[in-house]
Amino acid sequence: MTLPLDPSQRPTPVAPARPAMGWWRRHRVLRNWLGGVASAVVVSVISGVALAYLTPSADTPGGTPPTSAAADELPFSLDVLSRGDYCKAYVVNADPGELSSPHRVMDPESRLPPADDEVAEWMQRVEAIPSAGRILLTLQGSTSKTVVLQDLTIEVVERGPAIEATRLYYPDSGCGANESPRLFKVGLDDANPRPVPVPGTDAAGKQIPAVAFPFSVSESDPEIFIITAEPGRCDCTWRLRLRWTSAGRSGTLVIDDHGRPFRTAAVVDTNARKYVAHSVKGCPGGLAWCEEGA
Repeated sequence: MTLPLDPSQRPTPVAPARPAMGWWRRHRVLRNWLGGVASAVVVSVISGVALAYLTPSADTPGGTPPTSAAADELPFSLDVLSRGDYCKAYVVNADPGELSSPHRVMDPESRLPPADDEVAEWMQRVEAIPSAGRILLTLQGSTSKTVVLQDLTIEVVERGPAIEATRLYYPDSGCGANESPRLFKVGLDDANPRPVPVPGTDAAGKQIPAVAFPFSVSESDPEIFIITAEPGRCDCTWRLRLRWTSAGRSGTLVIDDHGRPFRTAAVVDTNARKYVAHSVKGCPGGLAWCEEGA
């Protein structure tokens, strides 16, 4: 007969051995972090796909829009020179005795008219408003790739009544010839103003036929456009919009006057006194401006 064991002599029970934990189970923190990253990536990808599918293009509804370029990435260069018509007056809020010369350097003895860029700088300096606009655009491609100038349109920003002028100024002594291969005229007072191509004249006096858009430019083939704007009966501020395409890219470039709209104004000159620059015929006492007919 087997006697019961003394309690002090009983063997200590041994717990069953657990299977060894794998590497992935031991690194719980790393496992949780990687799981969070994976979830975020999945959500981002799904959101991006949904937005790309649901957001329509502003240029091409329901389709893929062509690539546009910022102003500093244009495939062509543009030079803009804004001055008034050679024969028309300018409105300036200044007394003739205080108004600066349209020449950079005034020579009271010179009878040479100011250059286009001198008149453009003078307009900016004295805030002169031309009674007829004249915008010179020079475009040239930046590379050998052709740039197609699809269209040129007019945006009239604001129309006001004609200016009642008390003084009018004439910087030039006569009208200039239409020496431009690409000449356009715009009636700003029209219900839907647009550039209308008209014949021009080259430097040799040969007539150049009117040509409408589109045009093309490249590095070796520039274009020069002259836009003459007639205000009709309005004091108008306006911009140009040039639509272009090149090598699968496209865009619309806004053309204005140093960041602000061009301004061209009709004038009521019934009671206006008219002044001409010293280079027209000479002014007494070395004045920059003298009254017409005096």
